[in-house]
Amino acid sequence: MTASKRELNHPAGDVGAPPVRWWVPAIAATALLAVLIAVVVLLVRPPGPLDDPRPAFQRDGLLRDGPVLDTDFEGVELGDRTVILLFERSEPEGGEWEQWQADVTDDGADLVVLTPNDPAHDRLVSALHMPVPVDGGPPVGYAVVDSERQVRYVTLDPQYLVNAYEVDVITGAVS
Repeated sequence: MTASKRELNHPAGDVGAPPVRWWVPAIAATALLAVLIAVVVLLVRPPGPLDDPRPAFQRDGLLRDGPVLDTDFEGVELGDRTVILLFERSEPEGGEWEQWQADVTDDGADLVVLTPNDPAHDRLVSALHMPVPVDGGPPVGYAVVDSERQVRYVTLDPQYLVNAYEVDVITGAVS
């Protein structure tokens, strides 16, 4: 028997395609790392002036068993229904605001808007342990108090008009 030319060159038989070069995975990993860095740099923004200086705590999604507030807290009536306490720096207005207001109260929750000029504002900010935003000014965000007057959620949310669905989810969970 005579050996074929191929068997003479490759005694173990056909070995197939050459293995991947050592540098191919290194280049692929480097390219993936560059893409991930670009995503983080371009899409993840630092806290804005109205955000919590600790971004991880801004909206942590926890429904807390917070303090129980008085039935009449400086003129703000609590109990018998879920109440959304909205903290704003000035009275909100406009079509987008009216739509947000209708969306968050359509399930029977009450909405109380508090600006720094309201008598209950500072005491509620303190009682709720409302975070201080990056700029050090009054908070812009909301708290949800359940029908038993227990504080269940507190957050800074300068984009609350965009995040109406989040308020719906929270009030639905505590109702």
